[in-house]
Amino acid sequence: MMRPSLFLLVLLLGIPACSPAIAPRTGDTTPAGKFGWSVHGTLWNFGTGHFERGAGDDESVSTGGADIYPETETFPWFMSAGFSVYEVGLRYGVNRWFELGASLGFQRLGGETRFALLDEDDRDPVSLAFGVGGYYTAVANGPWGRAGFDLSIRLGSVAPLLNLYVSHGAAYHTAYLDLPGDDDCPEEAPWQPCGELLGVFSNETRLSGALGVAFAVGKEGEKQGALTFGLVPHVVLHSYGQERGLGGSTAEDLRHDAGLHIVIGGQGPGW
Repeated sequence: MMRPSLFLLVLLLGIPACSPAIAPRTGDTTPAGKFGWSVHGTLWNFGTGHFERGAGDDESVSTGGADIYPETETFPWFMSAGFSVYEVGLRYGVNRWFELGASLGFQRLGGETRFALLDEDDRDPVSLAFGVGGYYTAVANGPWGRAGFDLSIRLGSVAPLLNLYVSHGAAYHTAYLDLPGDDDCPEEAPWQPCGELLGVFSNETRLSGALGVAFAVGKEGEKQGALTFGLVPHVVLHSYGQERGLGGSTAEDLRHDAGLHIVIGGQGPGW
């Protein structure tokens, strides 16, 4: 019989995903001298934004929540289209309160440090960690970073969790601008929205949260791992430096405002 953690990994390998800034995880850090792992994938995404018009008459539009963009350079394209798994990470517990990690996945690769502020293994009421990371992102071939907190509380084999992070870096979004008439409605793809597909690069500062739950896997006390599930919404706090990346025959500026992802994954050790 396939183990639950292996089944989850196989499932994630077949899921095409766009890239949220964070994934649901507990506030537990890796024990000193031990290695940990994580894998996450996006089941569903949604995004909303607007077209800015010169007269102030904005038009709300779906941005899909995705960042994939057309790119002829091989490495950025591979990072954006070559991974269906959102992110795979490896961590190491330097000491009781400090952990180093590295991750590779959809559009990003880089490293992160996490500091345990509270730990239920030390009879604290909750587990709380502060994390900060720096990454390369395939979007615009530039830097990307995030910082925030991971909070969880153990209720037997279940642990409700909350993650809250601020991130900053390049992003790319697309949306359909519906033009007058029916010439922009594809007859060969009736499910596709009418309009001209526009895309834009920008630098975004996001506030992202994850509200979810982790389920312990394995025998009690062995810290084998945990399965995670959560809703990951975000809002754009600030956006600047727009550059047209697709389309460009119209004068409207596309702005991404907010999005929501459903993310599943796993981590080890659990608790």
